[in-house]
Amino acid sequence: MSERMVKKKLLTLAGAVGILACGACFRPPLPQHAPRRPPVRIGLEGIRSIRVEVANASPWHHLDPAALAQRIADTINEQSWRMNMKVNAHVGKKAGDGDAVLEITVLSETVEAATPAKIGSRTFLIKDSATLTRLDGALVWRETEAGSSIARSVAEGDAADPWKEPGLVDGVDKTLSNRLVFRMLYGH
Repeated sequence: MSERMVKKKLLTLAGAVGILACGACFRPPLPQHAPRRPPVRIGLEGIRSIRVEVANASPWHHLDPAALAQRIADTINEQSWRMNMKVNAHVGKKAGDGDAVLEITVLSETVEAATPAKIGSRTFLIKDSATLTRLDGALVWRETEAGSSIARSVAEGDAADPWKEPGLVDGVDKTLSNRLVFRMLYGH
């Protein structure tokens, strides 16, 4: 091997050591960014605010319509802020120009029977229907008899009536509103 070739190899080796010494190969990983939300799929053009109305037609009335309506309005506002949609949802106000009404009806609220394999956990099945309508009567979005299966832990003492578990109804409201708003805005 010639002296010139040895010099080139040593120079290449020194360059590789320099790169490693500077930390180019051992840098911490770049920060991970949350995946982008899919684009909104429903036509909200001309809608500045949405009045949320909830009715509970279930025979059991475990979910409070006023609390669920507020939770859904809050979820719409959160998503609107994240997606820069400039739509505001509210409860208990009269609809005005440019508004739409989101009407949700809870059709049923049931709990799967406990099984030995599911001790301490129950699945709450909520069925609802919803429509978003502009003030001019134009239908923007609708889903009928949509079902949500929500798994929650239940204390052994509340196994006879799991709806009495402290905080359970609030958790069901939150999960139900997140799923409903996601389906409405993103079509899933």
